[in-house]
Amino acid sequence: MVECLKAKTAQWDKRMNVAYQKALKDAADDKQREQLRTAQRLWIQYRDANCLYYDLGEGTIARLDAGECMRSMTEARAKELENLGHQ
Repeated sequence: MVECLKAKTAQWDKRMNVAYQKALKDAADDKQREQLRTAQRLWIQYRDANCLYYDLGEGTIARLDAGECMRSMTEARAKELENLGHQ
């Protein structure tokens, strides 16, 4: 189950990175591009810290909770980046 979550997270991570690169390319100017870079770095730090909370729990379920946290947050960010400019 944990390996399945890792594989799904890797798929969403790839989609997120493709969308992020496109968003950088489509940014209006250098200022907007730099703000996106800053936001993405901070988002990754937040996701990792948030999901570590679950990983520090008790037993095997903690690993599943942490894996689901990574998958769901990465999926949400990928979709957010894919929809930039389409709101």
